[in-house]
Amino acid sequence: MVDDAERAKLARQFAGDMRRGVAELARLGYDAKLFRSMLAEHGPVEAARRLVLARDPSYGLWRLKTLRQLHMSVEMWVLLPWYKPLFDDTVRKQAEIKLRQLDVDVEGELDRLVRKLERKE
Repeated sequence: MVDDAERAKLARQFAGDMRRGVAELARLGYDAKLFRSMLAEHGPVEAARRLVLARDPSYGLWRLKTLRQLHMSVEMWVLLPWYKPLFDDTVRKQAEIKLRQLDVDVEGELDRLVRKLERKE
């Protein structure tokens, strides 16, 4: 179990990752306007939760597939093992379902993302 201080630290880390991701996507030519407004209105953890729990995959998720950047999706970051304390099983399962709807090898992509991010630390 994670205490409140650790959870707050994880939430700040997640917020930074989301800001960097949105900036990187803008450099790639995709302006994630809806997600930026959700971040401003709800904060990063709640925005991610709402986006993932929405019934259908978002336009942004489809756009990331087109750009071959699904590793930058909120759905993929929700599944990162170090962010598990921020999201309940329902959210994490829905993130996986949405990625699978786009024919993503979730385990393989997640493993690649984890290895990439661990090298940056």
